[in-house]
Amino acid sequence: MANSTATTHTGRNGFTCKQFFVAHDQCAMKVSTDSLLLGSFARAEDAGRILDVGTGSGILALMMAQKSVDECHIDALDIDSDAVRQAGENVASSPWPGKVTVHLQALQALSPVAPYEVVITNPPYFRQAQSNTRAYDAMPVSRGQARNESGLSMATLFAQCASMITKSGRFYCMYPYSRYDEVLSEAARSGWHAHRELIVSHTYAKAPYICLFEFVQCAGVTDSQQLSIRSADNQYTAAFKGLCREFYRNF
Repeated sequence: MANSTATTHTGRNGFTCKQFFVAHDQCAMKVSTDSLLLGSFARAEDAGRILDVGTGSGILALMMAQKSVDECHIDALDIDSDAVRQAGENVASSPWPGKVTVHLQALQALSPVAPYEVVITNPPYFRQAQSNTRAYDAMPVSRGQARNESGLSMATLFAQCASMITKSGRFYCMYPYSRYDEVLSEAARSGWHAHRELIVSHTYAKAPYICLFEFVQCAGVTDSQQLSIRSADNQYTAAFKGLCREFYRNF
């Protein structure tokens, strides 16, 4: 999951988007710029059923609720009871309390009543703690689960999502750019093909740090784009503002 925390626009502990507020003080992972990028990148306008895996505060589920049609239903899963409780509160206080159902459940245990048109996740995308750091020793268990993929490997995530999506469905996720080749290889094993990808760097002068993916199950040409979040003078770039305009209050 993402590391960089989005700026708080309110006195409360959370993040205020244009149409909703997300509290995140009870969640292992806070609302982040990376999550907002992924939710902005994902297309949900034509979806009737959406799945958010590892919902945390519910930020991605609520972004999909804002983007989707009124009759769309969104299932949001998490294995952290505190996150599920807070996500449920965030949904209840949002403009779309009837569109999102939050479940205390692992993806591996989910048996959907019908396939989804869209699956989205900000996954636990580190393999394990590095041997030369003690950071995980002091980290709460819930945060370790959110960051470390030992509980939900890349292979399991891709295979499970492939089994519960429509033939024309789309799967959105992001991983560190350092794992780019591994992601594409693992995705292919479950029948996924990259339809769109967005390679993101903090500034033009820095190397990419994450890649956002839109996977489909029909092979074709990949639309690959690059995005820098900030310019040399530390201002948000026009491309970043354009992508996230639906959600950031100041754009």
